[in-house]
Amino acid sequence: MEFTMQSGGLPVGSYRAEFVGAEAYRENVERFGEGVSLKWRVLDGEHAGGEATRICSAKMTQKTALGKFAVAVKGSAIATDERFSFAHYIGVQGSLLVESTDNGGSRVSVFLRDAPSAQPMPQTQSMAQPVAMPQPQPTAQPLPVAQPAQQSIETF
Repeated sequence: MEFTMQSGGLPVGSYRAEFVGAEAYRENVERFGEGVSLKWRVLDGEHAGGEATRICSAKMTQKTALGKFAVAVKGSAIATDERFSFAHYIGVQGSLLVESTDNGGSRVSVFLRDAPSAQPMPQTQSMAQPVAMPQPQPTAQPLPVAQPAQQSIETF
């Protein structure tokens, strides 16, 4: 049998991708505790169909990787004590940034959800036409010119 060594993930770079799910990750539980594997599928380009992942601790707070990815996938803040399920966001598309890992593989470092495009942006006056900047107005009276102070010389 012959094998080819693989890199262990997508090459470092930026990709258009779709969120495909989250599942429990139990490898090395004794060492790291419960984890969650987040998965995206690359939508286009040379690596279309490829999978990008991020393994996070199963603890979700505003500061953990899991909490930050939840906010990114949802596209808005998640309040303290709010319940959240990644399953509700399967199919969400956006941009991924993939970084290299110390062991030679790669992982998702950032996900930026696409802005909803169902509703057109409201047109405002500032968007429709340029706004003229106010011009300085000439003064009615010329400014006075300062005169040198007169000195008096006293003799003793």
